[in-house]
Amino acid sequence: MSVKVTEIKSRMGAFCLVEVGDFKLLTPCDTRVKIINALAGKEMTADDIAKDIGTSYSTVMDHLDLLEKAKIVESFLNKIGHENGRRKICFRLARNLTKS
Repeated sequence: MSVKVTEIKSRMGAFCLVEVGDFKLLTPCDTRVKIINALAGKEMTADDIAKDIGTSYSTVMDHLDLLEKAKIVESFLNKIGHENGRRKICFRLARNLTKS
């Protein structure tokens, strides 16, 4: 899934315009943009995202909660490929973002 991020600077500060398919999000240039970029084209756990973008697990979870409520990301249970068959909560960009 293609994610396009454009930085916009104004008197109010720096913002990012994030485009995923037909969906557009204007947000401060921060952790949310890094999370969306990390999830572009793959599914990850919150711990994997935190390691990938270099921030804490709790920070990632706070942002994922907001992104999930806004229907930008979605969570799901995945037990494939995890130790001892234990289920893990994974995240991905919402599938409805690229549907027309």
